[in-house]
Amino acid sequence: MPARVYISGAGVISAIGNNVAENLEALSSGKAGMQAMQRVESIHKDSLPVAEVKLGNRELAALAQLPAHTSRTALLSTVAAREALTSSGVDITNWRTGFISANSVGGMDKTEDFFEDFLKDNSSGHLREVVNHECGAVTEITADALGIKDFVTTVSTACSSSANSIFLGARLIRQNKLDVVIAGGTDAL
Repeated sequence: MPARVYISGAGVISAIGNNVAENLEALSSGKAGMQAMQRVESIHKDSLPVAEVKLGNRELAALAQLPAHTSRTALLSTVAAREALTSSGVDITNWRTGFISANSVGGMDKTEDFFEDFLKDNSSGHLREVVNHECGAVTEITADALGIKDFVTTVSTACSSSANSIFLGARLIRQNKLDVVIAGGTDAL
């Protein structure tokens, strides 16, 4: 019989709430999260309704305890992961701990900022906007913020990414490779 794996904490930030309690309340009351884009800058801002987290990057950065120029994907990931870790009550310094992050767009939000400036003037824009473009960079930012070094990886399988990160985390615990895993997913878009 395989070893049992228990979920001891949860963290959520979404268009309907900034933590688990707010999300549960919104789901219970039938609150919808779709609306016009307000916080993410995009050429599609006025044409597509989105389910957007209702906090700006500065507010997210404060919650994540990261610089405001950090990718929105990394900010959202870190906010949710911090809530999950806090609600678990687990002190990860005493355990072999992994972080498995699922995302599909990585730091694309910052790459779009860079590209817009670059199109106006190819000597403008900040390269820090593109160094975290790929999906794994977002994972590394959150893992570093949480102090996780034993195992860090990214799953990017489109819509199944978050579920696959949780399945992988459970397997690593069952195989006695890790004691604790923080797993889940996020995307800026």
